[in-house]
Amino acid sequence: MRNMLALLSLVLLLSACNTPVTPVGPQPEAPVIRFDASELAVEAEGGEASVKVSATASWTVATDGQDWYVLASPAQIYAGESILKISAQPNNTQAARSATLRFASGDATATLKVTQPFFVPTLSFSQSEVTGSGDGGEVTVKTVSNASWTLEDADLDYWFSISPKTIGRGEGELKVRFNRSYVAEKRRALVHFRSGDAEMTLPIVQEEGEPVPAGAYVPEGYQLIWQDDFSGPSDKLIEKWRFEDWAPGRVNHELQRYVPDDRRTSYTQDGALYIVARKDGNQVISARMNSRESWLYGYFEAAIWLPKGKGTWPAFWMMPDDQSKGWPACGEIDIMEEVGVDADITSSSIHCEAYNHVKNTQKTASRTTAGAESEYHVYALEWTEDVIRSYVDGVLLLEFKNDRAGRESTWPFNKKFYLTLNLAWGGDWGGYAGVDENALPCTMKVDYVRVYKK
Repeated sequence: MRNMLALLSLVLLLSACNTPVTPVGPQPEAPVIRFDASELAVEAEGGEASVKVSATASWTVATDGQDWYVLASPAQIYAGESILKISAQPNNTQAARSATLRFASGDATATLKVTQPFFVPTLSFSQSEVTGSGDGGEVTVKTVSNASWTLEDADLDYWFSISPKTIGRGEGELKVRFNRSYVAEKRRALVHFRSGDAEMTLPIVQEEGEPVPAGAYVPEGYQLIWQDDFSGPSDKLIEKWRFEDWAPGRVNHELQRYVPDDRRTSYTQDGALYIVARKDGNQVISARMNSRESWLYGYFEAAIWLPKGKGTWPAFWMMPDDQSKGWPACGEIDIMEEVGVDADITSSSIHCEAYNHVKNTQKTASRTTAGAESEYHVYALEWTEDVIRSYVDGVLLLEFKNDRAGRESTWPFNKKFYLTLNLAWGGDWGGYAGVDENALPCTMKVDYVRVYKK
C-alpha cells in the first residue's frame, strides 16, 4: 500500500511539471478624466463657461442634443491638462435649465452636468420720477441695466419725448425733452420699458406752465376791433357767422355734408365753439362757418384745439367777398390746416392764379405743432399791403411778400376777406390715406377768434 501511494504521488508530480505556465505582467490602466468643478455653470445672462480638465488619455466630447448651448472648444480632449469651454444664450425661458456633456475613451465613459439659471432682466434709473420745468427743457436720467430694454410707448404724450428708444446693457443715459407748457397745472405720464416679459415704468411729471395771456402775440400797434369768445348760447352763433349748406363732394371731393346752424355739428359749451363731424345715417355731417364781417388787412388769430383721426381736415382760413373771377384767381389765405393722418403737422398756404396747389406752385409752410390735437394753440395771420405772415404760438411759419408787380395773378390780396372755420372729412387731402370712421364723431374746438387793426 505504501508503495502504491508513493507511485501515485510521483505520477502527479511529473504531470504538473509538464503543464505550461503563463507569465504574469503589468495590466494597462483604465482611462481617467477629472474636472476641477462638479458642474459647468453658465451665467443667466449667457456667455462662456469653462472647466479645467485632467485626463490620462484622449477623450471625445459630445453634447446631449439641446440647442441652448454649444461647445466653444474642440470636441477632443487629449492626455494632460486642458480647458473645456461652452457658450450659451441668455436664458429668457423663466425656468432654470440643465444639460449633460458626455465623454468617451474606449469603453470608458464620463459625464459632466451643465446648468444655467433663468435670466431676470433688471433696469434702474437714477431718479424715481423725472420732473421737468413748465418752461420746457431737457432732463438727463442715468440708467443701469443687465439687458436690452425697449421703450414700449409708441405714441408718447405730446408734451415730452424720450431718447434713445432702446437702453442697452451696462450704464447709459436717457434724455427726456419737455415742451413748454401753457397749462396752469402739472402734467403726468407713465412710460413703460420692456425686456422680454419683464416691464419697468418711469413716471414723468412736468411742473405748471403759464397760459398764454389774451393778445400775447399781437404785434405792436394793433387794436382789437372784432371778436367772438363763444361765451353766449349756441343760438347766437348765427349773429356773427353764416353757415354753408353744401352737399358732399362740392369741393376737393370731400365726403361730408355741411349742414347750416345745426346743434349736432356746431354749438357753444364752456366758453368754446365745438364743430363736430359725425355719422348721420349713411352720411357724415359737419359745419363750415364764415364770419359775417370781412376786412382788408389786419392781424387775425384763433385759439384752436384740433380733432384726432384719419380723415379729419380742420381749417382756419380766409376767402374774399368778391369771388367773381373764380378760384384761384380770387385768392385764398390758409392760416391753419391739418390732416389727421399727419397728426400735429399744421400748415399755412397762399393760393392765387400764379401760386396754387393745382399747379403745385402754392406757397406753403408746415411744421409739427406738438399737442395740436391735445390742447389749444394760437394760429394767427398778419396781413398788410406789403406782406402776409402766418404764426403758430407767436412763431413765424410762412412769409409771402407782395412782389409789387401790380399783377392780380400774384397779389390779389388787396380786397376784403372773411374768416372761415370748418371741419372737413376725407377729400383730396384729408382722405389721401383713406379715412377711419372709428374716429367719428370728432371735434374741433375754438376758444376764441379775434381781429385787430392798426
